[in-house]
Amino acid sequence: MTLNDPEATARLTETLLRAFGKERTFDPGAIAGSEDVGVLATAAGVPLVYWMLGGCDAADYAAAEEAGTLRGDVPSNHSPSYAPVMQPTIGAGVDALVVAAREWLTSR
Repeated sequence: MTLNDPEATARLTETLLRAFGKERTFDPGAIAGSEDVGVLATAAGVPLVYWMLGGCDAADYAAAEEAGTLRGDVPSNHSPSYAPVMQPTIGAGVDALVVAAREWLTSR
């Protein structure tokens, strides 16, 4: 089971919001899925924060959001229709990983 650690999630959410702003960061709420990373985090005794990176065209996303059809019109990473736009998806993903790593590697 994949369950985000509440304290680690709050910390990372704050960090990502500070780095990218509300317009590029949102919480989709609880989502059913199957990821092995929860088992790995539990076995290692470390907190888990699993996040998703969007990758569709911004205009397509905005149209689906306006129509209220995000879940149906914007495929997720396990969908056979998932085909992320290469840029800015890869750049944004690298940026998010760097921001997260710097947060966790900085002593508090």
